[in-house]
Amino acid sequence: MQKESHRRIHQLERIAICGLGLIGGSVLKALRAAGYTGHVTAFDIDPAVAQQVCAEGFANEVALSADRLFLEHDLVILCQPVGVVVQYLLEQPAQIAAGRAIGIDVASVKGPVAQALRAGGAAVQARFVPCHPIAGKASHGWAAAQADLLDGKLCILTPEPGTPQPALDLALEFWSLLGARTGFMAAQEHDAVYAAVSHMPQLLTYAYLHGLAAREHTREWLAYRGTGFKSFTRLGSSDARLWADIATHNAASLIEEIDSVSASLALFRQRLAQGQVSELAEDFASARALHAGSETAG
Repeated sequence: MQKESHRRIHQLERIAICGLGLIGGSVLKALRAAGYTGHVTAFDIDPAVAQQVCAEGFANEVALSADRLFLEHDLVILCQPVGVVVQYLLEQPAQIAAGRAIGIDVASVKGPVAQALRAGGAAVQARFVPCHPIAGKASHGWAAAQADLLDGKLCILTPEPGTPQPALDLALEFWSLLGARTGFMAAQEHDAVYAAVSHMPQLLTYAYLHGLAAREHTREWLAYRGTGFKSFTRLGSSDARLWADIATHNAASLIEEIDSVSASLALFRQRLAQGQVSELAEDFASARALHAGSETAG
């Protein structure tokens, strides 16, 4: 039996999903696994991927363009990179405002999305709820998508002030149907928080590996790597273009994090240069205490 809180999603006749990579594909697989039997339109920059999704029975139709999706659907889910989502919102305000669909996205940076919505005016803001499901893995693409990727994961909503309650309710019900928990943040706060706890760890991994790659004997040294190297550099296998898009769209917050980490590295360098063992140990202990707290945080 359908849960009463999810009945509205199951009653939607037509849903469009744009972008069928890891997140978009997982959203679609989770939607079908949750029992949604309505019409799903698939759109991807690679039409062959959308055709495959239809052939596997997850979607009913391939859209060759995203130009009329808000006019022809009840819910539109934008699962493309940040820059593509922003460009779409800037180019399609008339369609979004005139359409019957509510739109949501999965972009990892929300400030530029909010700016694009504001540029479209009140009618566009009323029909779109920016979202960010905190889920992922190093592999990507439709083949990596899984129906349980969102189970128990947090999804942050960053709606514009004055967003109608029915639009918010639809977004909340959708993520609940897919197994996610939900919370709210302002877009600016979201970007500052995730610059610190998500985007900066990725940037640090790339910076460390970039520095090693520029050195003459790194390839030979890798034969001696241990578990520390493997665990620290795990994020190095992530999609480079996707992360360049995220980083550049959250540049201001990331630059603040770079400055903060640079200050810590400068302090550690000073400790090392001056042989300050006790002071360095105290600095390390402070870092370790934060790590211990993060292990027990909700």
